[in-house]
Amino acid sequence: MRRQRRLRAIAARYATAGPFSVDALCRVISAQRGRPLHVHPLNVPPSAGLNACGMWIATDVADHVFVEHRTSRFHQEHIILHEIGHMLCDHVTEDLPSALTDALRAGEVDTGLVRQVLARTSYTTGQEQDAELVASLILERVARRHARALDDADSRLGTILGINDGD
Repeated sequence: MRRQRRLRAIAARYATAGPFSVDALCRVISAQRGRPLHVHPLNVPPSAGLNACGMWIATDVADHVFVEHRTSRFHQEHIILHEIGHMLCDHVTEDLPSALTDALRAGEVDTGLVRQVLARTSYTTGQEQDAELVASLILERVARRHARALDDADSRLGTILGINDGD
């Protein structure tokens, strides 16, 4: 119960600021962590056997979120929020899989600088469940806030058009 309250508090803190966008949240997280947060397409070939749709790599100087680029924008944003959930929950490094090491050697991030790597392939660990819940709660809160704003706008429009009495 305490764990869920903590995760809800995290989501509430980050879902309420101004007009919400994942890009704006990335800028907020970057400023709070005092280092750049880069979002990159995840270009791990299926032959690598990693089967991840998202990954967060924290180096000494920056955070890198890799996200599956062969999916919808909504799914990409959910993946990014999931990875940010790991950051907000202060999750720790798992061992770096050899398939991932090989893939990163060909990419932009120097594996010698990698401090943390969390590759998402399932939701069976507590860390994965927590990150997924934070992402889902942020999206849920943003959607509720957006729905309330639309309801308010519909009500005002109805009053202007004389459809309702303005209550």
